Amino acid sequence: MPYSRIREAPESSSAATLRAVVASLNNAWHTPYVSTPWQKRMARYSNYLPESLLQTMLTRTIRKQALDPSLTRYVKTEGLAQQAVNHYNQLDENIGYPAIIIGAPNGAVAYLAALLGVPFLPGHFLLSFADRTDPDDISTYQTHGQQLIEPILKLNSDLLAVNHYDPVHDRFLVKEVNHVRLKLLTLPEAYRKFIQKHLAPGGTILFIDNQFSWSQYKIDERHMFQVGGMGGYTEQDYLQGSEALDVWIRGEGGDHTGGWNLEGWPLESAPESEWGSLPAFKQAAKQFAKQHDFQFRALKGAHPEDFSALVYTAYLWESRLHDRTPQGILVECFSQINPTAALRADLLPLWMPFNTIDSMTSLSRMAPYLPKGLPVGLALTPTFTQTPDMPEALAWNQITQRIGPVRWIGIDPRKYPTDVTALINYLPDLQQWVQENPGQSPAPHLPLEAFLSMIDSLNRHGTKLFTYLLNNEDEQEQNDARETTSSKDYS
Repeated sequence: MPYSRIREAPESSSAATLRAVVASLNNAWHTPYVSTPWQKRMARYSNYLPESLLQTMLTRTIRKQALDPSLTRYVKTEGLAQQAVNHYNQLDENIGYPAIIIGAPNGAVAYLAALLGVPFLPGHFLLSFADRTDPDDISTYQTHGQQLIEPILKLNSDLLAVNHYDPVHDRFLVKEVNHVRLKLLTLPEAYRKFIQKHLAPGGTILFIDNQFSWSQYKIDERHMFQVGGMGGYTEQDYLQGSEALDVWIRGEGGDHTGGWNLEGWPLESAPESEWGSLPAFKQAAKQFAKQHDFQFRALKGAHPEDFSALVYTAYLWESRLHDRTPQGILVECFSQINPTAALRADLLPLWMPFNTIDSMTSLSRMAPYLPKGLPVGLALTPTFTQTPDMPEALAWNQITQRIGPVRWIGIDPRKYPTDVTALINYLPDLQQWVQENPGQSPAPHLPLEAFLSMIDSLNRHGTKLFTYLLNNEDEQEQNDARETTSSKDYS
């Protein structure tokens, strides 16, 4: 049975979140990109190649790693769930965790699980099947995706599939692969057994309820098709086109204009493919908690960056609770996430979904709430292509230098974003930075009760809580300002 070949790409957001959490629970480092010595040599050599040849090399690598379309008949919900659970095989069987996090993955969730010291189980999985197409041929991409998805959904009534097509940020990917994201509608048996085995009696299921939505074509009852995704372009830019995108495509050697849309399919707002949570999965988890006398708490956010702000606050809260002095700020992006660094060096993490203008804007909004003068580690994902919504290295420096001295982690800003060596340099560079700036002992840890208390305070005070924590003001000052502070409901 070829289950071992039906795996997510390790750099997908869901796989990276899961693996980063597992590493932190084992006090180990998450390795986003596993490379052989030969691949490392080739990565260093590739930086001297023309960009066109570099793209050819990357394309061949992607093609080699993609799944064989014939494997769709073997895809099973329980197989995917069991693979996720198997990552925790090294856990002490007698551990009863106070909480287990389940739901939509993102980098902030990995940092939260690490701070609480609890496992995470993802609510969806990305499978990338080999499929060579023109990156602007949306019709063929959708047709091939439907051929992949139909046998999967026929065998698995507990899954919803989103065929994700992004001809901008994933342009060199969609030439070679067809992305199928499978989302859980119910709680798999493998998850049920894991929770019953490792969640303490009366413990809490923390559900990541990311309510971020995106327009999707409804192909069938459990089959959606999404065009584009988070970045500097709106849904309408993708569907109807924009002058900036038309100009960029011409620069990429294409002649497509006017956006990408499917005729004949209804368009509706739905939970976003990569980050959004399905209400049906939330209800299934809530019902399971009720049946087995577990507590259930949903952590709600309208956008992935809401969770980033929430988790940043949790680390700052922990530092004040335990009189710990943060040693730096770690700004990471997409699948480059390493909670172990934050735990070993007393770092405040600030995760971003991607390295596009919207994430930079979010970082700029957070800047006033970050401790000034602390060193900033900036780890941006190499994308190997420059899209119009991707700020240049200079712009990132200007933002982060407002906070403190900046160190680029893994990637050379002079070669950003096409520095292939970032894939192999990220982890050793991060480890070196942590080794040079070790944190206090014991490592940061926030008990579940303290985290829930923090959420209550955050809901009362809103972003004003950041200021209180930075200034270390007392609870009376917080109470005095309660009536004048805007709030955000995270629960």
